[in-house]
Amino acid sequence: MKLVDLTAGPMLEALHREVLATSFPPDQLVSLADLRKQIETGLVVVTAAVDGDGRVLGGVVGEWSPTSRVMLLSYLAVAADARGGGVGRFLYTGAVESWPARHHPCLVLAEVESPAGHSGSEAYGDPLARLRFYGRHGARLLELPYFQPALAPGLSRVPDLLLLVLHLDTEFHGAGGADTVAGEPLRQFMVEYFESTEGAVPDDPTASALLHAMAAPGGVPLRPVERHREVEMSVRG
Repeated sequence: MKLVDLTAGPMLEALHREVLATSFPPDQLVSLADLRKQIETGLVVVTAAVDGDGRVLGGVVGEWSPTSRVMLLSYLAVAADARGGGVGRFLYTGAVESWPARHHPCLVLAEVESPAGHSGSEAYGDPLARLRFYGRHGARLLELPYFQPALAPGLSRVPDLLLLVLHLDTEFHGAGGADTVAGEPLRQFMVEYFESTEGAVPDDPTASALLHAMAAPGGVPLRPVERHREVEMSVRG
């Protein structure tokens, strides 16, 4: 098994068709055409785990924001028949853990479904198992009523998500110390996210609650993943 950075071609198509599209619900997944456009900007990196026969076993997608210096792990997924074989760990340690050296200083985030708001399925996996996977790699939770913006026209927002911190350089600590994250880079990241997906920064109650929480005095608190039920879910509005 080896890691291959993808920019185009059959492997990228296979990753999207056979791994991402079978691992994420439609509202959580960008189209192959949009993924190609993102790669062309130079700000999105796609890495696949490939076996000796050239089959794509899994992949990871990261989106870099030079303004906020936030790297978002958009997707990490493994083909259904390859799960449990260490592919996810191989992708994480070989690809995701290389991002801080590539983009120092940086804050690395990931979106995951909250087990309190989403039930597992054979097709899309178990939210609790996914959260524990990241926890084993040192992830912590941000105390935010987080949701995923609508990724494209015709798609819906995804409520009740958790925003994880996978890597935190000291430059991004909040005024409250090492167990907090400064709100400004989080706000910049979220503003860019809204603008690139929904076209503008919305002012509805759901978005306003999230942006307000990012402005918490002292920074946004961090919690162990085991305390995920204490994190407020996204506001309905």
